[in-house]
Amino acid sequence: MRAYLVQYTAQMSQITIQSASSPNDAAELDELLWRTLWQPLGLPRNVRDQFKLEGDSLELLARENGRLIGGLVAVWTSDTQLELRHLAVEPQSQNHGIARQLIDHLIEIVRPKGCRRIHTIARNTSIAFFKKLGFTNTPDAVPDHPLFKKHGITFQHMEKFIEVAL
Repeated sequence: MRAYLVQYTAQMSQITIQSASSPNDAAELDELLWRTLWQPLGLPRNVRDQFKLEGDSLELLARENGRLIGGLVAVWTSDTQLELRHLAVEPQSQNHGIARQLIDHLIEIVRPKGCRRIHTIARNTSIAFFKKLGFTNTPDAVPDHPLFKKHGITFQHMEKFIEVAL
């Protein structure tokens, strides 16, 4: 798989986005997800296992000068649909377009494979971000997690339709 290069000139850093391809990549992504998404809520180190969804998954990594700064996990839920399960960017690297580039790269990968819809269960803190990327709210039910509510986190089911490649 070819790497996807992105540069943001404010820091003149090179960001490389690529698929996770080794057990070390997967372990690094697990650590990033836990540190960024779940540790601040007091969730256990292995909490990602509780959030797993059956299906073939795609894991993408964003590296800045070799250091992992972002990643995502998506799972095929049908031949034409993908669920974006987890998306995280290191706090110090946020607001530089990293998450947008991860999602753009995901679309680049799945469009030729027949994906027509990406859906996600977005935290209330990320709804505006997903709307900027063209996601819209759906009436689908969302999980009710008391621990997340305790931290002021609610959820919204969102979707984005992928145009057919010409």
